Amino acid sequence: MAWWQQTGTTRPKPWIWALVALAALACVATFFWWRGTAAEVATVTSGPIQHSLVFSSRVSSVARTDLSATLTARVEKVLVREGDSVKAGQLLIALDDDDLRAQAAQAQAAITTADARLKSQFELAGPVASQGLAQGRANMEFALAELERTKSLHDKGFLGDAKLQEAERAASSARAAYQQAAAQATANTRGGAETQATQARVKEAQAALQIVKAKLEQTSIIAPADARVIARSVEVGDVAQPGKKLLTLAMTGETRLIAQIDEKNLGLVREGMRAVASADAFPDNKFDAELIYLAPSVDVTRGTVEARLRVAKPPAFLRDDMTVSVEVLVAQKQNALTIPGVALREAGERKYVLVARSGSTHEADVKVGIRSLQRVEIVSGLSAGEQVVVDERIRAGQRVRAIEAAPAPRVKGVDMPMPTQ
Repeated sequence: MAWWQQTGTTRPKPWIWALVALAALACVATFFWWRGTAAEVATVTSGPIQHSLVFSSRVSSVARTDLSATLTARVEKVLVREGDSVKAGQLLIALDDDDLRAQAAQAQAAITTADARLKSQFELAGPVASQGLAQGRANMEFALAELERTKSLHDKGFLGDAKLQEAERAASSARAAYQQAAAQATANTRGGAETQATQARVKEAQAALQIVKAKLEQTSIIAPADARVIARSVEVGDVAQPGKKLLTLAMTGETRLIAQIDEKNLGLVREGMRAVASADAFPDNKFDAELIYLAPSVDVTRGTVEARLRVAKPPAFLRDDMTVSVEVLVAQKQNALTIPGVALREAGERKYVLVARSGSTHEADVKVGIRSLQRVEIVSGLSAGEQVVVDERIRAGQRVRAIEAAPAPRVKGVDMPMPTQ
């Protein structure tokens, strides 16, 4: 039996039930409005913040050199393997030199023959030519004297024309013989043509020997400096040819890291900055590096700038072309007001946050400084202890019920630009 029947009252009108329901709904709505929408918030805290650029690089030696032969010959010995360390002057590859050694012996024999001929020129041909010159002079003087005597007798009528002509011919022959002997003697002196020709043959033979010796030296391919063999493309029995790469050496010395940095971060880095690096294969073994070079131009196809870092003390596990992660600290503060990066809102040049205060949200313009991956430095506009909304669905003026957001896991800095303050 209903309550109105037990009490003897009349049954309530339907509109009364409707009013009761509306009142109940109003109470519930008022309760939830006053309670507000659940919104995650974060507290403005004071502490350290830093901004790092992290990028990939590759290991590179300061200098590499490709060794090849300068002549065509069969490879007789290969004395090194990839990974071997070599010293300057160390023999790396030996080429077959039998043919060149035979040519060297032939050139040496030619020098010996030319030297003997030059010695004979000075000791035999020269004196013989001098004696011939003396004999020619004597014969010419005798013939001239005979010609004078014959002329005298011919003029007196004691001798005929035939005898005079015979004396003239004898004198002319003696004069010609003397001139030839004089030329021969001159040619066989130390500055004469014969001597010069013989000396030229000596020099020619010596030059031929030097050429062969130079080629013999080229059959021994040696290390130009202390280095490490990083590539070998030759085996015993191969035919080496000029320009054909046989070995690639990485010169011992300074180790560098080559990286490509996004051009938008060019204003954040400068030469002389310190960095911490780690090889992807050995992530726990970190080592120091220094930024020593920034390319003066930008790669238009990739929008990057080449950077080079020096590794003063490279760890033993580093290898050429190994991938290395580099972190460069570009900004840091030990005591700064910070908020989570997701709490910052931007509208054009304006930067603001929603502050949760007295159960509702209010916009607050802020000025920001350093940005890390998760947090942003607040230079002005907020105070420590205030709560900012991190839920992007919440709008200004909305009633909220603040729920402290869980802290994000710590992640090291990334390659991102720092905003202009």
